[in-house]
Amino acid sequence: MLNIGDLIVYGSEGVCLVADLQRLSFSGIDEEKEYYILVPQAHASSKLYLPKENDILMARVKKLLTYAEIKELINSSGEDIQWIEDSKARNKYYKELIATYDRVNIFGVAKQLYLLKNGKLSHNVNFTSWMDDLLKKTSQILYSEFSYVVDMTPEELLPFISGEIDCKEKIKG
Repeated sequence: MLNIGDLIVYGSEGVCLVADLQRLSFSGIDEEKEYYILVPQAHASSKLYLPKENDILMARVKKLLTYAEIKELINSSGEDIQWIEDSKARNKYYKELIATYDRVNIFGVAKQLYLLKNGKLSHNVNFTSWMDDLLKKTSQILYSEFSYVVDMTPEELLPFISGEIDCKEKIKG
């Protein structure tokens, strides 16, 4: 159950304000339904209409992480993301993980791709355009929430996250 005034994360839309709950009827649909009206914080002039009784769409709603939860996520994610040698199968696996909208999965994929891109994984693989595209997509999904919570711009956020990852990798290595 969402409350008016809550800040939440909605799928790939990022941080949204729950602005209202209204009974609405859209053209082509005869019956009225209750909809949460969401306002993406990155696009305050936009509105999203989330059907209250649609379990599939409601499953994309996540509570906003705290600063401590973000630091924990940065420092613990990625180790559980399975490495798949076959490039096509790995691409499919990454996309399935991203589609869960689970931040641990999304950050794990982003972290694995970041480390691969920067030569910090021992896999003998070239960093390809599809990997770069997925790294950008995962970053976009996470940066909205992370930058909102830690009060940094996306430009400031990458060095912050990279520093956390690099520090942990040096300690492990």
